Amino acid sequence: MKKLSFKIITTFWITFLVAVVCGLSITSIILMGRSSADEKLRQTLTSAIDGNSDEMEYSNGIFEIENDFIYYSGGIYCDLFSENGEYIAGETPHALIESPTANSVTVTETELDGQPYYVCCKLLEFTKFEYEIDVFSGQVISYEADVTPKNELTQVPYSVTRFEGGIDSERAVEIALEHAGIDKADARIIAVEIPASNDRQVFRIDFTSEKSPYDEVYIRAICPSDKVVSAFDAVGKSALYLLPFFVIAAALGAYIISAKTIRPVEKITASAHEISSGSDLTKRLDTDKAPHEIHNLADTFNEMFERLQTAFENEKRFTSDASHELRTPLAVIKAECEYALSSNADGDDRLEALESIHAQADKMASLVSSLLAVTRAEQGTKNFALEKGSLSTLTEDICNKYKPSKNITLKADIEKDIEININASLMTQLIENLISNADKYGRENGEIKVRLFRDGNSVKLSVRDNGIGISKEDLPEIWGRFYRADRSRSQTEGFGLGLALVKKIAEIHSAECKAESEYDKFTEISVIFKKL
Repeated sequence: MKKLSFKIITTFWITFLVAVVCGLSITSIILMGRSSADEKLRQTLTSAIDGNSDEMEYSNGIFEIENDFIYYSGGIYCDLFSENGEYIAGETPHALIESPTANSVTVTETELDGQPYYVCCKLLEFTKFEYEIDVFSGQVISYEADVTPKNELTQVPYSVTRFEGGIDSERAVEIALEHAGIDKADARIIAVEIPASNDRQVFRIDFTSEKSPYDEVYIRAICPSDKVVSAFDAVGKSALYLLPFFVIAAALGAYIISAKTIRPVEKITASAHEISSGSDLTKRLDTDKAPHEIHNLADTFNEMFERLQTAFENEKRFTSDASHELRTPLAVIKAECEYALSSNADGDDRLEALESIHAQADKMASLVSSLLAVTRAEQGTKNFALEKGSLSTLTEDICNKYKPSKNITLKADIEKDIEININASLMTQLIENLISNADKYGRENGEIKVRLFRDGNSVKLSVRDNGIGISKEDLPEIWGRFYRADRSRSQTEGFGLGLALVKKIAEIHSAECKAESEYDKFTEISVIFKKL
């Protein structure tokens, strides 16, 4: 089954997330907006009642509704009912006229004529009184009763005012209270004054009382609840109609963005495929204009191609050299077998053939052993434990036991008490390979000098011979497997694996290998260990 592309997957998930976010946002906006509008409508109902409460009064004992009373505005109806629930005034459709059942400023939902409505109802009490009393005759000229919240106005002290041939202010208060039928103890005097603008001299008496002789009235505000619902249903429908366009736009945008994002990766994929399918492993990925992350990815691929190229070239050379090294002993073994099996060979000839085959088999076993050691060191297939040990003692013991050939003199200059973290077995092989290599390519009656000393913050181990030397052209290649410089001048047996193994062992010990040589004069191989 073919897997979906990154662009399709990215487009799908971005579109899905945009659709979910848009859906949740639209739903939240509708719900929050509806709730907000609902609360606003409730406040409007309450405000309509409070506003109309000041537009009613009892004037000279007669209930009057002022012209500023608003019966209908903005879908809100206001009605008046007596305290017994009888309809007094309003413009509400007949089907919606229903007597109030409670005195509460809390907005409630109800159903009238099969439709949902918001209703707010308030019982109004006429507890504020205003009287005008003639100062001479004490006659009540006019009186009114208005709606005033209880305990809103406090009693105000007043001074007694007297008129020659008339009544005083104290008597005027008594007359007003007697007319209203309210005891003085139940009244709260607000003002006692003589208005200057009157044509006749009167006392104006203002007072409040929780006990009122006037009938209470209900004022009710009502409006359909679908005033809120319909508005936001329209918003919701519009949003739902627009949602597909948002999703389509998000999908197109996501596809364009993902395509632009993945384009550098596609270029890397194409280049990597071209490199892997072609024969030229020297090509590399272009990382000049790539973003930071893609640049790092391309650099990683380039590093991998570099290692693959190196491994491929090493494998190619290894195959060629190994086949060359194995061809000679195999040819000798085959020839000796054919001769031993021929009718011309006697017992001594067959014994000699077996000895030759045995020698070639030893040579092949040595080659395989050396190859195995190098391979393990290169591939890290074996973990090598490093422990604190005396490199001075190890080097000195090896030098004392080694017996050079061709009358070569081995000299050791070893500094005492040098201890580093080493693997004794591998380090022994490293030192023996260096000395053996110097011995193979040394001159008759020549000299090998082994030195071990501290060099600043490092430790240096060097092996120098005065043998055939290595040319400048060959010097960088000596660390490769099966490499032997100037084989025509070398009469020694060997596979060219010694220095390759030395380099790998040095790397295991985090050491660095260096080679100095002058053709036909000397060669010095050094291993430099890091600071202790």
